[in-house]
Amino acid sequence: MAEELLAVRIGLMILSAFVLAVFVKLKRNDRVGTQFLVVVLIFWSVVFLIASIPEILDSILNLTGLDNRAQFLFGISLIIIIYLLYMQTQKSKSIIRINRLIRDLALSNFQKEIMNLSSKNLDVIIIITAKNESKTIGTVIDKINQIDIPHSYGILVVNDGSTDDTEQIARSKNAMVVNHFFNLGIGSAIKTGFMASRFFKPEIVINIDADGQHDPKYIPEIISKITNHKADLVYASRFSKSSNYNTTVVRTIGNKFYTKLVNKIAKISITDVTSGYRALRFDKLNSILFVAETNFAIELAIRAGRNGLKIIEIPAQTESRNFGMSQFHKIEGYILYNVNAIKQIFNAFVKSPDHY
Repeated sequence: MAEELLAVRIGLMILSAFVLAVFVKLKRNDRVGTQFLVVVLIFWSVVFLIASIPEILDSILNLTGLDNRAQFLFGISLIIIIYLLYMQTQKSKSIIRINRLIRDLALSNFQKEIMNLSSKNLDVIIIITAKNESKTIGTVIDKINQIDIPHSYGILVVNDGSTDDTEQIARSKNAMVVNHFFNLGIGSAIKTGFMASRFFKPEIVINIDADGQHDPKYIPEIISKITNHKADLVYASRFSKSSNYNTTVVRTIGNKFYTKLVNKIAKISITDVTSGYRALRFDKLNSILFVAETNFAIELAIRAGRNGLKIIEIPAQTESRNFGMSQFHKIEGYILYNVNAIKQIFNAFVKSPDHY
């Protein structure tokens, strides 16, 4: 028995040292944030210490009244999870207040900028949210303008705190630009785009990512689905058979899991709930208005389903990202996304968002 326990202790020490070394290396490559790294270092350092000197844990157990070491480790894990949830909640409260101030300023400046436009009534507003997408934003705009769109339209770029030439390139392509002077996140940028589109009284709003993954050639088809009253909300799915979209196994599993969950909750049927390529009948905007300021797609889809919108999707050929940085570049992005997914579901059922 003593030999078996010694083997377990040595195994835990080796595992702890390995995990600590991996996360230090990930930090050097900017794959984890400082706060997340500190939490990991504390937890696995405790595991290493307990494995090397188990008498320390026995003393703690006597002081706390716990029965065994497993209860102690479970308690540490629970404290860390609660801490992360608390920090995320507090961060969200601050984010909402700050984001509203930045958004109001951006919209006020934009409204002044468009006062002298010859025509403010457009059938379609195409919203492109972008942060540091100078390598792709111009190509996306050019592709849109090369399409035969049988409606009056405007391209509206929400420049979400870019530090590169995203704004300048967009303006050089005659796109309208709403500027966040600080990066707010994708949910906030989409909200700003929706709110700015109200100045033009459109019939349809379309949003498409700026990273070049989505082909704008599907815009006429998407518009026709709405103008022919076949749908209120149209998704362009990345997971159709004709798509060339490749992503990690983890992201594929996550997308399919949350898509099925949303389908079940909202009683809808789509295959790509997190697609960054969708169109909405503008008069249904308040029906999908979401609370979230970062990830928002799950909440949007649930609200749309619960409010009875006609939702369909079309297959769309999609390319993988060639430039820019995904929100999942850092490891904690996966964890925080799942926390935000739970919050989005909660928001959709409990919270009432501010209307435009």
